[in-house]
Amino acid sequence: MRTLIFCIFSLTFPFILSSQKGFQLGIGLNQLITNTETKNYLNEDKIHISNLYGASLNVDYSFSSKFKIKSGLEFKFQNIEFENFTNYRVEFVSIPLIFNYNFIQSEKSGFALGIDAGVSFDKPVFRSSEVTKISRLAGNNIENITTLKIDPSDIRSGVFEFNDYLSVRLGISAKYNLGKRGQLNFFAQSVHNGFKNTVPFTLNEKVLDNGNVISSQTTNNYLKLANNGFQFGLYYTFGTLTFK
Repeated sequence: MRTLIFCIFSLTFPFILSSQKGFQLGIGLNQLITNTETKNYLNEDKIHISNLYGASLNVDYSFSSKFKIKSGLEFKFQNIEFENFTNYRVEFVSIPLIFNYNFIQSEKSGFALGIDAGVSFDKPVFRSSEVTKISRLAGNNIENITTLKIDPSDIRSGVFEFNDYLSVRLGISAKYNLGKRGQLNFFAQSVHNGFKNTVPFTLNEKVLDNGNVISSQTTNNYLKLANNGFQFGLYYTFGTLTFK
């Protein structure tokens, strides 16, 4: 990974030395399509894991009309549906550091096409959750009590703990210059070597007859969550702040 970053910097260094500096600040939306898992967790009920969706605060730093570094903050969330039971949401924070080079550029139309390469510091945020569902059979005193407990306490959760959460991003980008109104930016990136977490959960099924426990069964299981996949997004930047 260090070799990749060094190569990118070496190739782009000449543009940095002979260019004009400028900031672009913006906001946007993004989605990451990943390999999601569907599995049974209770009888025929399944777990459905969504893709990652979110918004971004973008900070681009231009060294010239062709070369820039793209960064900022990305906020994403992923919904895990326990069918016929409850939903559990995971949140993610990412700080990308992407080198961008425009190899096609038209001043007349304001359109530019480029390549992206860089890394991203990704931080998943897991929370403990416990949900209980009670059902009764009509005409008798039988109660079925099902309790789902998600306990990610063994997974690192510190705000600035990015160990093992450094992913590589490679892709293409397009920009449309709106003049004084800013720029419209699109990107599509392949995300590699991202985080892979196994989040444990426990399911307890208990049957009561007139308040007396007649059976109780506990099952241990897990969720597999990762951010490897294909990410695309659209963001708008509010003009350029330049330095002479």
